[in-house]
Amino acid sequence: MLSPLSRMNQSIQSPSRNMDSIKRIGQPEKGSTEEEINTLTPISPSLFGLPTKSNYHPSTGFVHCCVTRHGKSKYHLSFQATDAETVSIIANKIVTSRTSNYHLFDALRGGMKAKLSKKAGHYIGKLRRDKDQPVGCYTLYNSSREKEQVAAFVYDIPALMQQVTEGQPPRKMQAVIPKNAPSKEASRSTARASNGAAAHSNRLMEHLHNGTWKHHKLVALQTRAPKYHEGQYRLNFSGRVLSPSVKNMQLETYEGECLMQFGRVDDKTFHLDYKAPFTAFSAFGAALCQFDL
Repeated sequence: MLSPLSRMNQSIQSPSRNMDSIKRIGQPEKGSTEEEINTLTPISPSLFGLPTKSNYHPSTGFVHCCVTRHGKSKYHLSFQATDAETVSIIANKIVTSRTSNYHLFDALRGGMKAKLSKKAGHYIGKLRRDKDQPVGCYTLYNSSREKEQVAAFVYDIPALMQQVTEGQPPRKMQAVIPKNAPSKEASRSTARASNGAAAHSNRLMEHLHNGTWKHHKLVALQTRAPKYHEGQYRLNFSGRVLSPSVKNMQLETYEGECLMQFGRVDDKTFHLDYKAPFTAFSAFGAALCQFDL
């Protein structure tokens, strides 16, 4: 049964107009003490490697991350683990680009004060809205010379007239990511070989559109539809999301397994949780798409 929530936007009766009230439900299992929940302290995974059991938080079964927004063009990702550094990845939106373009940097390698340049030694890839695809198509690339694809994300954006007459519906995203990734912190050449093989010649978007992803060691995902209950859209974030937002989402496989969730804590802070085959790099890419719409 859905857990009760504080009432918000009760004056809005139409489901299609109440997307801003997507909110969290659920808490750690009843009877669990704080000591029991924290018995196994998770450690930080690598940025490109698949997470393992030692990286998952025992209360949710996900890697826990925090994304903070700094102004209109900069975003920080940090792991919520005892051994984590303050910031692990920095994303910088290139405001002069004709299409949305985010450059990502390894803060552990370059530091917080390093220049955010593609020529810098800590540049690790980019998220770009595809100019040759319909609006709402994004591709995540690594930093190899071949600019190989690591993930692809596609939004179903309703027509403007539909939004005017029916209100803003819940966002719908589809995504495709490789099943495999380096299990340890890899060199650029190793990461390039692994990601390149999984991406199958940089055709992730094509495989997602055509449904051929299942033949090429890829995993396809879709947003989990929120339930409409007592005038609000609701998703079970297990207590990790505290504020209503159109950005709140969960990505699940077609079989219904949730592999990533993202949602608002306050005006500048969001929680990002993921599990394999997502990596920190690909999960952060999915989160950045939510900021761009």
